[in-house]
Amino acid sequence: MTAQRIALLIVPQPAAASGRAATAHADEEAYRKRLRDIGFDVWTLGPADRPQLERGLREAVARLPEDVQIAVFALGPSVGGTDDVHILPKDAPSDASQRPDMLDSEGLRLSDLLRRISQRRARDLVAVVDECQPAAGGRCDFDAAAGASGASIIGSERAGRRSPSGAPLAGRASLREPMLGAMALEGESFLQSFAFLRRVLSDSDLEPRASGSLTTSFAFLPQGFFAGLPTACNRIDPNADPASLRGVNLDPPIGACEAATATYPYARAFEDRRQAGREQRAFQKATASCEDGTAIASYSAAYPAGRFRSLVDNFSIDCNRKRDRQEADERRRREETDRQREAERQRQEVERQRQEDERRRREELDRQREAARLEQERLERERQALRTPASSASGWTLNFASNLLEIRPMMNDQYDAQKQTYTTIWRSRQHGDQVMMYVQISPNERCGSAQQYIAEQIRPRRGQVSRSQEVNSAPGRAGFVLEGRGTAVAQGSFDDRSFYDFATVRRDDRSTITNIGARFPAEYSDVYRAELLRMMNSMQLPTRDIFTNRCG
Repeated sequence: MTAQRIALLIVPQPAAASGRAATAHADEEAYRKRLRDIGFDVWTLGPADRPQLERGLREAVARLPEDVQIAVFALGPSVGGTDDVHILPKDAPSDASQRPDMLDSEGLRLSDLLRRISQRRARDLVAVVDECQPAAGGRCDFDAAAGASGASIIGSERAGRRSPSGAPLAGRASLREPMLGAMALEGESFLQSFAFLRRVLSDSDLEPRASGSLTTSFAFLPQGFFAGLPTACNRIDPNADPASLRGVNLDPPIGACEAATATYPYARAFEDRRQAGREQRAFQKATASCEDGTAIASYSAAYPAGRFRSLVDNFSIDCNRKRDRQEADERRRREETDRQREAERQRQEVERQRQEDERRRREELDRQREAARLEQERLERERQALRTPASSASGWTLNFASNLLEIRPMMNDQYDAQKQTYTTIWRSRQHGDQVMMYVQISPNERCGSAQQYIAEQIRPRRGQVSRSQEVNSAPGRAGFVLEGRGTAVAQGSFDDRSFYDFATVRRDDRSTITNIGARFPAEYSDVYRAELLRMMNSMQLPTRDIFTNRCG
């Protein structure tokens, strides 16, 4: 059974940080596509500052299953210190490579990451470091980076040399192109990949480096990978017996080969099968009928030394003999031919009438569809016309679908003097209290960010989270969204309703927190989630919050 294969692509710095960082992002895109094509699950981490990157890496490692093959790609600049290789996050100083004493505080040790991954009992663990820059007084020690993890590491350094002839070296932006070439060699082990890189980079300004031991059990492209893919292209047998090709429809597998070669342009196996399939199809056409002299000539011209050349030549000779006999019998068959032509004319007339009837039927269907579309647009206009404005003493306004929702009488901009909150709650006209949408304006007691408010006040009362991210709804405001399924009923007890919570604060004064959200059965998500977003889009917040200056 083939082990699961996971690739971690680490891009620690944003593309705008430097030209090398921009190249790293282009590398990530190319590696991600290639790795997914050859069966890897790909997880990309970064760019991020040091705490975020370290936390992201720890969380990714914690999700790794056991007994899998893992490939780690450190993209962009990394720095070799005195006893390790360090990954520099986006908040690292630009002169970190000149100050090795800063590396432990500003960078992340590659050895720590590989050690944590090895504790997940990976079947194989390999790493690619592109590119390592020795710090002042340091070196790119891949053995130290591998440590006791058992990882095999391949990387590169910028060459401080010229070619033996004194000619300039070929400049390479990164290790990407030669590495992709190594990854395209079916059955080549990680050790053989390093040998390939040494050959390809021998005249370039990148010098390949590796840990002292490289695995021979790991290959980016295992032997037989392409033959094992579930594609119809593999049904083409380049050595097929001519008799077995009779009646076989080769168009689908040839089309599959076209698609496979587009996806895997580096896979010779698919190209060989495509060429074999085309020749087999040309052979089928050339031997299908004596009437198709063009097909016979086309095969001979396209495949002068083809596998089926002698068979096609013999078929052509037999056709010529049959043609001679046919010409001798032509006079006797002429009358029969005339009758057949008349029958064919009548058949074509019937077919023409059938096609005309079919055309009319399609036109009628098109008219019906257009009428249905216009009716749907009319209903949508009517639905939009039923939107009703709502407002609050705290200053906000919005509109909502009054045919879908109604404001609870007791919660129509209800002010809670103890909590100093303004709350408006809607319920569904059709589904009652199963659906609840709300807007709450309250003082930001801890003066924290919207994300902090969500984490402390909302997240503990929610179950499964499918979306958690910062959302900037306006230039002057910062917001955070939490979305998922399962809302608290009692301590440790959750119902199965979907939820959506959006909190927002002003950037210049965090005194007021605005919380907009909804809870609704998951099966009605397409109705109520869409309505909540429409309400949010229509919402106008006051230019000056009601609890202004509480946060100083």
